Amino acid sequence: MLKSHLKVNPQEAIVRWFSTGFGVTGGSALIHEFYSREVSNLVHLTVDTSFGSGEGTIKAYVSVNLSLGDRPLAVQFQEIPVDLRMIEAERVGCM
Repeated sequence: MLKSHLKVNPQEAIVRWFSTGFGVTGGSALIHEFYSREVSNLVHLTVDTSFGSGEGTIKAYVSVNLSLGDRPLAVQFQEIPVDLRMIEAERVGCM
């Protein structure tokens, strides 16, 4: 599917994928592995749509492969800073 998309939009690239909810879930590693076959240095965004704290929370994660010697064991997600920038028109209703 990505190959077909790039034929029409060759300048675009996958840099991240997102999920809704709060934080990384059990399925995150599987989805991240799928996309990492196509792209290195992926960023996983999570968007908390429950607005439990009165606002939507956006977090970003990168993955680190954990291994024992040459044997891969698991993927660990590490949170990275998010710098959310909006133009004035996007800010309406957010503050």
